[in-house]
Amino acid sequence: MNLEACRGELQSIIRELRDIETGIRNDFSGIGQEMCANCVNQLIGHYGRQLTTLNNVNQNRLADWILGT
Repeated sequence: MNLEACRGELQSIIRELRDIETGIRNDFSGIGQEMCANCVNQLIGHYGRQLTTLNNVNQNRLADWILGT
């Protein structure tokens, strides 16, 4: 799997988690609804930070490091 494929997969996961969070907030009511949605939101934040890190990877420098040049 290449770097672009990883980025795309991570973005897809984040979109799905946002849909889940929105569904929890809109479709459920009760004691745990807000808490559950907030937990999903924290997970979105975690994956978002990982995506930012992945986006900052310079493929050219990484290839040089792997090849030892």
